[in-house]
Order: sequence, then C-alpha cells, then structure tokens
Amino acid sequence: MSRPSIAVVGAGVVGLSVARSLSAAGAEVTIFERDRIGAGTSSGTFAWVNSNGKSPDSYYELNLAGMREHERLQRDSASEAHWYLQTGTYEWTTDPAVGERLQARVQRLTDLGYPIRKTTAEELRTRIPELRVHPRSSEIVHFPSEGYVVPSVLLARLWSEARANGARLRAPADVLDIAEDSTGVTLELSTGENWRGDFVVSAAGRWSESVMKVLGKQFAMIDPDQPNKFACGFLGRTDPQYVQLSSNLITPEMNVRPDGGGRLLLQTPDLDHRADPAYHADTTALIGEEMLRRLNRLFANTAGAKIEQIKVGQRARPADGLPAAGFVTEPARVYLVATHSGITLAPLLGKLISAELLEGARSPLLADYAPDRLIGKTINDFPKFATLHFPAAQ
Repeated sequence: MSRPSIAVVGAGVVGLSVARSLSAAGAEVTIFERDRIGAGTSSGTFAWVNSNGKSPDSYYELNLAGMREHERLQRDSASEAHWYLQTGTYEWTTDPAVGERLQARVQRLTDLGYPIRKTTAEELRTRIPELRVHPRSSEIVHFPSEGYVVPSVLLARLWSEARANGARLRAPADVLDIAEDSTGVTLELSTGENWRGDFVVSAAGRWSESVMKVLGKQFAMIDPDQPNKFACGFLGRTDPQYVQLSSNLITPEMNVRPDGGGRLLLQTPDLDHRADPAYHADTTALIGEEMLRRLNRLFANTAGAKIEQIKVGQRARPADGLPAAGFVTEPARVYLVATHSGITLAPLLGKLISAELLEGARSPLLADYAPDRLIGKTINDFPKFATLHFPAAQ
C-alpha cells in the first residue's frame, strides 16, 4: 500500500507538530509556508504551558493532556536542548475583585485535582530574593506543574524530527487555491506549481480564516490585525537583569518570565488595548517606559534596566476562544486546525490529528471541537466571553 501524501499549510508549532507526527507514522509530508518557520504567532507569544484558567471542562482536559505530552516529549528527547522548562507559576493580586475570581479558580482547579499550593511573600522571596511583593497582596498561589516553552528550540526539535522522517519544507510558498474531489486534493501555489495528494491540513494559525475563504467558506475568528486587546498583546524583552528568576510570575501589574541570558519577558495585559500590529512599538515611548516602571516596582536591581524589544503578538483565536480541529469539506480531504493556547496544545494536537487522518480514529479529547460551529459565521455571531483576557486563559 502506498504512503498517503499529505500537505501541511503553515510551519508554526502546530503545523510542525502535525508534520512531525504524520511523517513519523509513515505519511509522505510536504509543508508549505508563506514566509519561514515560526514566522507567525509562534514567535510572538508568552509561551506559558498550563491548563489553569481553561474552561469548559473538556478544554481543561485537552490542555492538561497537552501539558503531559510536553513532559513526555522533553523526557524522551535525544537532543541536549531543553525547550520545555517546567518551572511552575506564581500568581497573586492586589485587587479584591480579581482576588475573588482567583480563589474561585483555585477552588475549581483543586476539585479537578490540578496541582496547587499556597505560599507567602516571605517564602517566595527566599526563592527570588530581588522580588518585591506589595503588602496588600493576596495570598500567593503556586501552580508547580506549569512551565514555559522556548519557542525557537521547540520549533527546531519538531522540524528536526519531521525532516528526519522525510518531511519536506517548501518556503516561501503560499497556497492560492485548493481544489478537491473524491480521489484527492490539489493546491495551486504562488510558485506557479501545483501539488496533488491525498489530504491537506491547514495549520495556518491566525490566517486560518483566509485559508477557509480560498475554499469559499466563512470561518469565524478574531481578526488578528485589529488594534485591540482581544486580538493583540505587547511583549517586552529586557536586557540582562540581576534577578534570580526561573518561574512564571502572574503579578498585579505585569506577567514576567525568564527569556534566556538573564533577560526577562514582560507582558502587561491591561495595556493591550493600545497594541496595534500595524505600528512598530518604540521601546523608549509610553509602553516601554511603563513596563520599566512596573519592573522597578516588582524587582530590586532593575533601576538601570532597558527594554531591548517590544513586539505586538497577534493571537490565533477562533471566535468562541476554543479550538477547531476537523474536516471542513464534504469530500473530507481538507482538515483544519486553529487554536488559541497553541504552545500548550501543539505536540498533542499533532499526535491526535495524525491518528485521525491515518487511522480514522478521532480522539474523545476533540469531540467538542469540530469546526462546524464556526463555519458560515463571523465574529459578530459570538458574544465576548468572560474569560477572554484573564491571564490564565492563555
């Protein structure tokens, strides 16, 4: 029996995870990427791996399985590189209303068996001596099973394995048209060529809506080019700091994690309403200055800190905030995967999608996430949901 020929559109973490799993299972895989590996959302993310604020319960279970797949993948790696750092997350607040929501979330997660412990500012300062915790802060919650990913190293791992299993990368190569019938599917490419094979997996991230339009279908996603907090967010990167931090911190004024070589990655969700992907953020202007003020209040030894870069991350998010994974056409030749929390979910989704395509076995973890609910609809058909911009909804 011949090997199935499968195209993967998009070379971000989700696309490369799908390509890796498919090629490892014996498929003949070609990846089509309009720019370069990781050029989209994969390179503009806080990269927090968690199942912390994820609801409904089926989404919590999917992200929990995603965390476990990261652990397995890192544990079984033959490479010396560590791309998944299971350092834990600490969270606290000074806002009583936010504190009530945090406690409600902690109770729900406790009931679900998610690892949680409480700690004090004094105890946390023994781990992070430079840390300053406001005296009116809530009890500090520690989520020890969480961590973060170094996206570039994860992308290298995924591509290395896919390539070793025979996957090919065509970049730059944009998909202009998709035509299918009962025997296969054809892609018309920007290179002037056509590709013909058995299946296509669209893993185009925030461009998923555009891919669906090529098929003549409307697909409801948050518009990643809109300058608002639902679509975009600032990510600031400092120069090396004298701060002994290894974990994720979700604090009243900003989220912080290490970013290699002593640098810190900063996220300020309450400022994201100013984020506009059409403009380059000035590191010395308002956002950069405010990030530094908050950093100085959070850590000692940061008075001379500089912001080396501010990126505007653009989110790949279906309109209801939940994943979409499944066939989107009658001949069942085109499969779509689009999701927020792509960093947490990517290796797991690659495994599940490969099994569905090659073995016809759809995982119960994907039961609630067929794309049908989003096809033929726009963002206006979905009300804003309550947890859209809570930190732990990432």
